[in-house]
Amino acid sequence: MNEPTEARELEQAHHPSEWAAAAAQALARVRADVGFSQEDVARFVGVDRVMVSYWESGKRQPNARQITALAQLYRLDPDQILHGDSWSDADALAKMLYRTAKEDLPGPTRLGIRDFTRFLNFYADLADQARASIHWRKQSPFSPPPARWAKDDAYRKAEEVRSHLRLGLGPVPDVDHAAEMLGITVFRTDLGDDIATCASGAFLNHPRVGFAIVVNMAMTPGRQRFTVAHEIAHALFHSQNHGGASVSTSRRNGRERFADAFAAAFLMPPAGLKRFAETYNIGSQITDPADAIRIQRYFNTSWAMTLVGLRHLNMINPVNYESFRRVRPVHLARSLGYETADIEYGRDKMAERVARFPRPFLRLVQLSLQAEVISVPTLASAMGLAISEITQIVPRLDPSAELDQGTAHEMDEYQNVFS
Repeated sequence: MNEPTEARELEQAHHPSEWAAAAAQALARVRADVGFSQEDVARFVGVDRVMVSYWESGKRQPNARQITALAQLYRLDPDQILHGDSWSDADALAKMLYRTAKEDLPGPTRLGIRDFTRFLNFYADLADQARASIHWRKQSPFSPPPARWAKDDAYRKAEEVRSHLRLGLGPVPDVDHAAEMLGITVFRTDLGDDIATCASGAFLNHPRVGFAIVVNMAMTPGRQRFTVAHEIAHALFHSQNHGGASVSTSRRNGRERFADAFAAAFLMPPAGLKRFAETYNIGSQITDPADAIRIQRYFNTSWAMTLVGLRHLNMINPVNYESFRRVRPVHLARSLGYETADIEYGRDKMAERVARFPRPFLRLVQLSLQAEVISVPTLASAMGLAISEITQIVPRLDPSAELDQGTAHEMDEYQNVFS
């Protein structure tokens, strides 16, 4: 029987003795950690399963193309594949999060969680190097809900947090900013696009960064907002339990149901919704989907959450609820004159590459580059960005640039307003 093509190809590559035992062991470990089988890896790289077994036993070394593919699969630098170093910086934290799910997590979720923990470690290291003081919260200022909580308890806790942020009964303009005001770090990464099996988010009380949230950016913008609010509930009210870590999946235990109820009331408080309906003469029973769109756009919630919230408050009857579920909300909103964002029509993965990082972290990056605490190539490698993307983060002022005439006129007007 002829040896597989891949094996013959590798016979001409590096000699097996050059494939360090540490690298082979690390390759096997990272595959097991993220829940991939050797068959999964073989399909992704384009080799036979036996070849993957050879790599992990140290009998063969992948060639340059295969190393690049493995690095892409495991979200690592090719040098880490070759040398097997820097693989365990955040593995313990990631594995702790895996265990909190109490169910098998798919590979994409495991990889995303490892991205999350590695980012947090880098964030803490960079803050130390820059000697920066960042508002990181490590202990909740709110009392926990009763052990036997009811839905009204979750609503009251949502009101308590909204009051702390001085939001009143209105919408939460920017839920990431609300988390930032609470001292909670929000990071986005891919946790998998199968919502039935992959995680929507996770919370971790990091030893150095404190309360931190990861959000699955494969979800819709509205679902991401809900997930941030859901994880805020875990941070503020469950941070002292289960090691200060949790992964949110489709399984709904008591803590997950509390976080769901909190998130719904935090983003769309029932009293605020009823006041909005009364103010704009929408009425207690909604029969026109345009009125539901007005509510959805005001509170900036997903269409699904808006409909479920209205149905829960008996503001939509069962017949209209089923009818409204078939509405195309973005198109209807646009036809009614509402501004719509490109992201509502689909993901922009290039734009996400920088936007997925927390704003306080991006500011730290700016300060660190300006103070030459860290180099552009090092940052690019750590953040998984191109060097050109890193340079775009740092604002450049052009002293010779002329002020826009419209801006100059507007500033002159404001001089009178504030004088």
